[in-house]
Amino acid sequence: MDSKTENTEAENGEMQKPAAETGLMHGRSANLEKRLMSARQIAMMKEPLPQSVGQLKARKIIYPGMKDRAVLDTFRRLRTKLLQISNGDNFIALITSVAPGSGASFNATNLAAAFALDDTKTALVVDCNLRNPVQHKRFGVGGNRELIGLTDYIENPESMDPEGWSVDDIIYPTGIKRVSLVPVGKRREASLEYVSSAHMEAFFTEVRGRYPDRFIFVDAPSLSESPDALVLADLVDMVVLCVAHGKSMRSEIAQVAAEFGNDKLVGVIFTEGNP
Repeated sequence: MDSKTENTEAENGEMQKPAAETGLMHGRSANLEKRLMSARQIAMMKEPLPQSVGQLKARKIIYPGMKDRAVLDTFRRLRTKLLQISNGDNFIALITSVAPGSGASFNATNLAAAFALDDTKTALVVDCNLRNPVQHKRFGVGGNRELIGLTDYIENPESMDPEGWSVDDIIYPTGIKRVSLVPVGKRREASLEYVSSAHMEAFFTEVRGRYPDRFIFVDAPSLSESPDALVLADLVDMVVLCVAHGKSMRSEIAQVAAEFGNDKLVGVIFTEGNP
């Protein structure tokens, strides 16, 4: 949008725009500039070791040009639907399931990959399955190293300041353009204390607010394993529920859906179980 300064009525004989309309124009201009800045930052992001097609296939992660077009197109359609629900704004989506082995982690990974197919968007996967984290393995991040991650931030957020380590230190490149990962960190059994912490809310606020084109996918345990997903649901914009075909009864699905409520639950993905 043209951001040239308007001439005054005395200078050009034209009526000045109403203050409300002028403010709206400035707001749109500022928003455009913010998005352009974000796009420039995204363009400068570098992946140290891009994943090969063979690695992506082995890890069951979608990629452009893959032969299984049906899977690729399915995740592209899911991306479109989520963007329609959010009116195009960035969001935090919780991906969980009725029962373990229903493909929640698989879908969190590939929804992030689908959003990153658009070179104007970035995706962040946050592993919140504190008892059974898998995202670092799915992306092949860290090898055998113990990674600092989410629990480290929750335990000691005050250390994340300009003179120490920051939240950037728990965000890892995945080898997939525009996709990053926050791993669990040190595993803890008392997961509910972490997910219900005010520091968890602060973390989500910070990572979401940095970039207007960052879409965040939270991998959470199933409700049959832990109540963590219900607590996390209060901190996110939407919930996507994964159900393995033939694994959960209709009454179970309805009960879990009711737990989240229509204001958070935006859809159910039926799967064949963990791929």
